[in-house]
Amino acid sequence: MKKLFIISAILFLAACGTAVKLSSAVQTDVDRGSKVFPGLTLAELNQGKTAYEENCGKCHGLIAPTKFSEDKWRKEVPPMAKKAKVNTATETLILKYVVTMSSATNK
Repeated sequence: MKKLFIISAILFLAACGTAVKLSSAVQTDVDRGSKVFPGLTLAELNQGKTAYEENCGKCHGLIAPTKFSEDKWRKEVPPMAKKAKVNTATETLILKYVVTMSSATNK
């Protein structure tokens, strides 16, 4: 029984250590994202990254933005933002970040 507990604890800790590493936005991301969000800034994208990490990572592991398409993110973010009690401005920053980064070439 003790062995099972130790193995479970190790597996749990190992799973926690495999967190998604999110990329900070760069100007090429802004250029790409501006096609979807005219007037997008680098500051907005990096604020969206921070908001995504702080709000979405509280309840579950972060999902790499490249894992979902733009359409999937547009469907996923609003109900999750509501569950996390995220205000509209923060929801918009998160959406801009994940949608923009979903189309990054490093998929």
